[in-house]
Amino acid sequence: MDWKEFFKPTKIKILTSIIILILFVPFINYDNGIRCIKAPCPADTTGSITSWLISSYNHNIYQIQYINLLLGIIISYLVSCLIIYLVKKKDI
Repeated sequence: MDWKEFFKPTKIKILTSIIILILFVPFINYDNGIRCIKAPCPADTTGSITSWLISSYNHNIYQIQYINLLLGIIISYLVSCLIIYLVKKKDI
């Protein structure tokens, strides 16, 4: 497998990349339910889509960190390419 085939998008690579992005990439600032009287108050948490759905207080999203999202998309695609490469290499 050369580098062109390694980086060439396929359905399985894109699907694996989306799953990794949803499970592991922290790019959402959301409400965690902590209420304070004085500042600074840690009322938000940065997490992935999965952590936001599981543990958010009332599903308020404060901010989406686009640089984390962009880097997460790139890194998750590279990881999915590596996973698919290793699986194909093991099958041969």
